[in-house]
Amino acid sequence: MQHDDRQWRLTGLSAGLWCIVVGIGMIVFWLAEPAELAARHPEIFGMKFNAALAFTALGAAFLLALSGHRVLPVIASLAVLAYGVVALSQHVFGIDLGIDQVLYKPFTDIGTSLPGRIAPNTALCFILISLAVIRRALRGSSDLVQMAGSYAAVAIAATALIGYLIDFDAAHDWIANTRMSVQSATCFLALGVGILFVGARTAGYHRLAIAASLGVATYLILLTLAYLKVSEQAKRLPFAIDRAGISSTAATLLDLILLSGLIYAGLLAYSYWSSRRYSRSATNLSESQERLSAIINTAVDGILTVSADGTILSANPACQRIFGHAPEDVVGKPIRMLLPGPPGDSAQAARAGCIVASGETDAQRKDGRIVPVELSVAKVELTEGTVHTAIIRDISERKHFERQLLAANAELEEFAYRTSHDLRSPIASSIGLLNISRELLENGDHDALSGTLERMERNFTRLDHLIQNIIVLTRDRLMEEEDRRFSPYDVVQNQADTLSTLEEDGRIRIANHIPPQLTIFSKPSKFDVIVGNLLSNAIKYHDPREADPRVDVYLEEHAGTIRLVVEDNGLGVPEEKRPLLFRMFKRLHPSRSFGSGLGLYILKKSAESLGGSVTFEAREKGSRFIVELPNGDGHEAEYHTGGR
Repeated sequence: MQHDDRQWRLTGLSAGLWCIVVGIGMIVFWLAEPAELAARHPEIFGMKFNAALAFTALGAAFLLALSGHRVLPVIASLAVLAYGVVALSQHVFGIDLGIDQVLYKPFTDIGTSLPGRIAPNTALCFILISLAVIRRALRGSSDLVQMAGSYAAVAIAATALIGYLIDFDAAHDWIANTRMSVQSATCFLALGVGILFVGARTAGYHRLAIAASLGVATYLILLTLAYLKVSEQAKRLPFAIDRAGISSTAATLLDLILLSGLIYAGLLAYSYWSSRRYSRSATNLSESQERLSAIINTAVDGILTVSADGTILSANPACQRIFGHAPEDVVGKPIRMLLPGPPGDSAQAARAGCIVASGETDAQRKDGRIVPVELSVAKVELTEGTVHTAIIRDISERKHFERQLLAANAELEEFAYRTSHDLRSPIASSIGLLNISRELLENGDHDALSGTLERMERNFTRLDHLIQNIIVLTRDRLMEEEDRRFSPYDVVQNQADTLSTLEEDGRIRIANHIPPQLTIFSKPSKFDVIVGNLLSNAIKYHDPREADPRVDVYLEEHAGTIRLVVEDNGLGVPEEKRPLLFRMFKRLHPSRSFGSGLGLYILKKSAESLGGSVTFEAREKGSRFIVELPNGDGHEAEYHTGGR
């Protein structure tokens, strides 16, 4: 409907331009005063000079009114209205107010009672059209007054034009020696149609009903004029027989007028009722379309409509979030630009009778990235052809969580298997050692018993260490902890003191380079687990041949981020074993130190639970672990620490 309104608006603009062109053309003709042309073709000068000026002003006023202007079109139309009223008054009251030649004295004249004077039907149409243009300029939309005035003007102009076509003078000559010119009739017809049809739908009128009623009104006017003409001629005939024949013809015309009037009145009533019902249906349809459009435009999922040949017909705003293309940029493009799909996807879609197959597939964004999406495609059969509606949901986040869940399930399975094995192994070994100890005790072999008890102690120590790691891992995942400000220097010092028992001879030096006055905002318990695992790992895997074994701890704080660095000059990590870092139950130096193989895994999980990450860098001698964490309140330190 909006497209239809735009087309009629163009019609209105064309009507205004037509009046301007005709008016200016006639002004030029009158000013040029081509006497020879006027003698050969006097009908060209049927439009008077004043009328040409009035049509130029009315055409410009109508164009300005359609463009939303108010003052200028009202001023121009008021001038034309005044001219029409004065011109009509001269005919009605039989006076001469001198307006006909006030601006120009015509060099020739046809079809008027006085030079330069316009016909009464022309003057009436000027009044009707100028009033309608004034109303349109003031209101900015159509109304009943405009419709009625322009309707009457169109009927009068159409009657005059038809009169010229069928050579029926009464249609354009309302009184003797006055007539509406062909040029004037076309201009009134153009302006009237423009005013009638531009905005008719918003005023609640159906254009088809208006056109039909105009045709009926013109027909009835012509019949009425014909009846009046025949009746007048019958009175002038000298013989009674001739008058009787003409009177019979007039009576027949009158009956025809009455019968046609009744039939067309019924048709018009039905047309009006039908147009009102159509208008209500159109309004309901428009409201339904607006509601549907609102739902589609606010939907979280992308919605595409695709033609039978795979061309995108429409796309809602959510498609831009999924594909990166603006909706207007994808209309008219092939669907495979957005949904390339796997090689067999087209065949599967064809079997289903759709352009693309429903289910999960890959979509291509504007930047070239591939994202997983879920499609629901429906085939819709319309009268003009088949279209497909595709509802598209970006499932990148879901796929991410699915991968995380699968990885967590795999870790859980491995954890359950390895934990059950590592828990049972020292227990089974200790049970065997208990039986041996019982036999040694019964035999009195105390020396051998001492060695057996030491092995049992190592088993239980190993078991206790594994259980402690499991507790830490479970607590780290389940424990809710609030962020607070604390000193990382104190955390490092406390862990260094706690882990001093792991040193065999006290040679390992832990250098804490974190300024004591520096504080960070995070979860202290999880940060404590991170520091503890980093220091424990560095101590356990120090190089016994190193003359000065040491561990250096640094911390840097930037806006919103902290960077914890732990360096050592220990054994390092063999290159072939680096891919195993941060995995469960992976001990990279099993012959060097005991352990469960969970330390670095717990370190990684603790960092991730804080929204951070941990990376490993090989050094020429030893290792460097870097933990990056968000600083909870985004506080920016006044200085940077470190300086390695």
